[in-house]
Amino acid sequence: MKKKYDAATLIAKYQNGTANTHERLLVEAFMLTDLEDDAVMPDEKHIATRTALIKEKLKVYIAHGENLRKQHTSLKHTLLGSPFLRAAAVLAIILGGILSALLWKNAPHSPITGRNTNIQRAAIGPGSNKAYIITAEGQTIDLDPSTKTLHIGQDIGYDDGTVLWSPQHQQNTASINTLYTPKGGNYTVMLSDGTKITLNAASKLSYPSRFSSEQRTVTLEGEAFFEVHPSSHLGKKIPFLVKTQSQEIEVLGTSFNVKDYTDERLAKTTLIHGTVCVRLPNRKISKLLSPGQQAIVYDNSINAASVDTTTVLDWKNGLIYFNDETLANIMKKIERWYDVEVVFQNIDPNIRFGGSASKYKNLADVLHRLELTGDVKFITKGRRIIVTK
Repeated sequence: MKKKYDAATLIAKYQNGTANTHERLLVEAFMLTDLEDDAVMPDEKHIATRTALIKEKLKVYIAHGENLRKQHTSLKHTLLGSPFLRAAAVLAIILGGILSALLWKNAPHSPITGRNTNIQRAAIGPGSNKAYIITAEGQTIDLDPSTKTLHIGQDIGYDDGTVLWSPQHQQNTASINTLYTPKGGNYTVMLSDGTKITLNAASKLSYPSRFSSEQRTVTLEGEAFFEVHPSSHLGKKIPFLVKTQSQEIEVLGTSFNVKDYTDERLAKTTLIHGTVCVRLPNRKISKLLSPGQQAIVYDNSINAASVDTTTVLDWKNGLIYFNDETLANIMKKIERWYDVEVVFQNIDPNIRFGGSASKYKNLADVLHRLELTGDVKFITKGRRIIVTK
């Protein structure tokens, strides 16, 4: 029997430190959801009001007990990385107000919001749902940003049955089409076999209009999350193969994330469900992954280890996650999603940060959060971001 919760009791247990892990996740998730809408640091009165609102939201949530397990899983994708960062960035801002007051007092102010004026002038919005396809016949198709899922195969169309493109001639063999997401874009597609793929920004997926009865193969450059649909022919399972510049991933039916950008040294494959085999293109070295493991390919070697999948899937879950990330890696994410150029100036790009920010906020909000969590400043000049001390 599932445990029943009371909102007021949860808040009290969280404040006095007696909440267990499950209870803490519930409270923190609602805190972060509310915090995302703050334009300025809250004062004491605002903190009290916000806490009361959180209690009310928790009451509504708890009333839907049948969704508790499912919600608990998704909550993990919204939390800050470490216990210390949760205490500093969430508890202090929402419940205590102490750290917030200190940060507010010491941060550079502008007349309106207290943000650095260089950041305030950079009205750079977040990326969005955008992509385009180049067909085997050379036709370029811009995709509708309001459509959540594109279905691609012999024909290309949307969920509602709208057909965007059909081949002009009967095709006896499968043709290769290519889906592109630019910087500042992502998109979700459904392949002819039912496999669902979400592409991150600045990525490219080449796929056949139809798969053979022996093997399903796609080629990826960049980052994508795969939910592979099992397929079989005459009782025999048809494997699914993802090829990148430095690795091959073979699966039968599972979900996993692949990151292999041409401008990064490491290629990473992270398994969420099922089993995958990661191998080098020459097939001389391979690793079999279990859920929660990540294979890192570098310099003709493969190393596998358990990882926090929350960090890996931040881009898919609407976050930019800073969990013990270097400044260089964080700014690479920002560079791709906001379509900006990043320049480092008199600062160590390997210093590490913690926390997270919504990827759907304006760039100024994300940079402001980074300034509050580390010894770093940002100067914006058009779409160029200068990172300095």
